[in-house]
Amino acid sequence: MRHALLIALALGAGPAFAEEPTVAAPVAPVEDLLADEDDDLFSEEGEKKGNNADIPDAGSFKDEDDMDDMPTFSAPVKATAIDKEKDLSAFVDPRSTVGSNTKMPLDVVGKDVLGDNWSPQVVVADKDAVVIEMPVLYARNRTEFDGVAYWLVAEAFADGKKVAESRIQVTRDAIADKGPSVQFFRMFTPVPSASGVIVVNISKAASIAAKPTLLFTRSVNYKL
Repeated sequence: MRHALLIALALGAGPAFAEEPTVAAPVAPVEDLLADEDDDLFSEEGEKKGNNADIPDAGSFKDEDDMDDMPTFSAPVKATAIDKEKDLSAFVDPRSTVGSNTKMPLDVVGKDVLGDNWSPQVVVADKDAVVIEMPVLYARNRTEFDGVAYWLVAEAFADGKKVAESRIQVTRDAIADKGPSVQFFRMFTPVPSASGVIVVNISKAASIAAKPTLLFTRSVNYKL
């Protein structure tokens, strides 16, 4: 009787001691596993170096005032200091000369302003060109100038063709105060032959764009 009761109890208690079914845990994606590993590595490195180890602190940045101490670079500049008390002849071009004459090389007494006073001269004769010089008196002194500016024009013609031109603007500032004012027109004039005649026209123009008015004409013979 007792054995039968024990058996019945054992059979009745069987379900209570039955093992629950095992459910497999969900597998995380590979990317999440790798991310977890990276996070773990970052956490470990952070613990060793500090979480802000790679971020510069405020002390590493220089203040704007400190930038003035930064070295600057510039190209070397060579300068020549001139002592005012020393002789400056060393700085004068040896090719230049100082004229010793204190008077005009022309006699202006009795000459007319803008008049036909002198003829042109050949000062240089080259292989196929000459240089001519034409003096023109354009003022006796500054007080006689009427104040109206104009252009004084010289034109050179060889074999009937215009080969050179030179002009100056005559203003009050272009006139000497105590003596006569003479313009020495020098013109390089190509020539068509070994000898011939160069004609020079002296004209006056009211402006740079105005047509010149002929004052007089002169000529000079040349020979190469």
